[in-house]
Amino acid sequence: MDAMTASAILADQLTARGLSVKKQDDGTLSVTNPLHDRVGEHVTDSGDCYLTDYGYEIGQHGDEPATADRVAFLLGLPARRQAVTR
Repeated sequence: MDAMTASAILADQLTARGLSVKKQDDGTLSVTNPLHDRVGEHVTDSGDCYLTDYGYEIGQHGDEPATADRVAFLLGLPARRQAVTR
């Protein structure tokens, strides 16, 4: 596995959920709902956690999938449905 930064891993997870992601020069991820480009959030890497624009801790390093789920929820994307096995 190549060495990816935590924010690059999070960016991949956000993109996989259908969000539009742009990395800014300062390392901040600018994330928007592709259906409503005015609905967005800036996510920064702050040591061992991720923070929103308002300073809200949205997730921890090492748990990027759950962090991406929270950001997707904030931006109004439907929750991913997992297949039910019988």
